[in-house]
Amino acid sequence: MILIFIKFSTIELFADNYTIKNINIEEQYDLNFKKDDVISKGFQKAFKTLIYKVVENKDKILFDNIPKNKIRSLIDNFSIANERFVNNNYEVDFEVKFDKKKLLSFIRSKDVISSVPKKVDVLFIPILIDLQKNELYYFDQNYFYNNWNNLNKNYFQINYNLPDQNIENFRFFQKIKNNIENYDLSEITNKYNFDNIFIVIFYKNNNNLKIFSKVNFSNLNFNFNISKKNIDYNNFELLDEIILALKNIYEDKWKLVNKINTSINIPIKLSVKNSNFFLTDKIEEILNKSDFVYEYEIEKMNSNEIIYRIIYNNNPNKLVNKLKDNGINMDSSNEIWKIK
Repeated sequence: MILIFIKFSTIELFADNYTIKNINIEEQYDLNFKKDDVISKGFQKAFKTLIYKVVENKDKILFDNIPKNKIRSLIDNFSIANERFVNNNYEVDFEVKFDKKKLLSFIRSKDVISSVPKKVDVLFIPILIDLQKNELYYFDQNYFYNNWNNLNKNYFQINYNLPDQNIENFRFFQKIKNNIENYDLSEITNKYNFDNIFIVIFYKNNNNLKIFSKVNFSNLNFNFNISKKNIDYNNFELLDEIILALKNIYEDKWKLVNKINTSINIPIKLSVKNSNFFLTDKIEEILNKSDFVYEYEIEKMNSNEIIYRIIYNNNPNKLVNKLKDNGINMDSSNEIWKIK
């Protein structure tokens, strides 16, 4: 019998997370036109978009003014589409695929821990209360409700779903408005099929604004307050800035949930019965799809079992929970994990 042991890398399988699409560049077409300059601008724009997806707001400045040659070295390949000339301008769309391993290593060289560029759906409930009038505004009178989804950036990962503007929801919030921060809102949230729920309460007090946020990503909770003074509620540009600032904070919270710490290389051994082909295929599919699995290999195989060796870039409990979500319960108490 000949046994072939293969090492599997997840770098290429799910590098699509590190592909930036629909990058549009426009350049004046004249005697000074150079296509290589257009390509460099496309690379820079794609790099900035990806960096903003994977690092926290406070770390973005560290990746400004990165040399063009360095950005090119992080790119695996790219494609150009829809080249066109419009009114003496050259326009083109880029799709740029970055080398995941090189990019994560570069980010780490800046002493920054990156996150998985992963989109997520949330139920978002914005509530506006006027403390002076002791009045809760109906959704269509709430600027934040009406304009929340009108303000976006191409690097935002969170997709916000707002509740229906029905009278039952309004009556419920009206009833609890004096203790809304501490109230169990499951009566409302259970109507919607979302694991991730954001509740933000805007307390208007003359020209001051207090913002209380309750953020729930599955089992991870974040609560925080922000205060704004000298607010002109007729200054819609200022209110839009508040919305974008909040969205950046929420993006950072999501990034905290999905940190990839490449300095953590935890070896995990997992044993599966060799006769259960369906289960081995399922486990390998899960490993391939995990952004936190750097690579894995079949370390040992005999007639009874297959032992996988996995290099994991996060808390091993995250993998235990991921397997459990897919119907695979593991006993991780020993050196070699086994199925319960």
